[in-house]
Amino acid sequence: MKQPSVWIVASLMAGFYTCSPDKIYVVSGVCHSMPKILSRGSFLFLPCMQNVVQLSIEMITTTITTNRVMSKNRIPINVTGTAQIKININDRRSVYDATAYFPDANARDISAICSENLKVIS
Repeated sequence: MKQPSVWIVASLMAGFYTCSPDKIYVVSGVCHSMPKILSRGSFLFLPCMQNVVQLSIEMITTTITTNRVMSKNRIPINVTGTAQIKININDRRSVYDATAYFPDANARDISAICSENLKVIS
């Protein structure tokens, strides 16, 4: 008779999260008509009925180097630039977009994706 209670406790523990200061969690699914953004404290979610996406909110710095870019006078030059990336947690739309573009990505992954996108633009 102890086996079902062990599974219930294990299921609840699998859905227990604590937010660290450099991360936010976006919870969606059952009980949420709109995804809920959690930036501090602990929360419990239902693993089978809800989805949790973790996002880093630390400042990410990436360096972009582009070789042989034509200047205004048609002279090829090498350009090196630095971009700083940060998710604006005060704007819900920014958080939802970041959740869609970078689900469960760490700072290195986000930096690589943004670096590639900036290289294409330049």
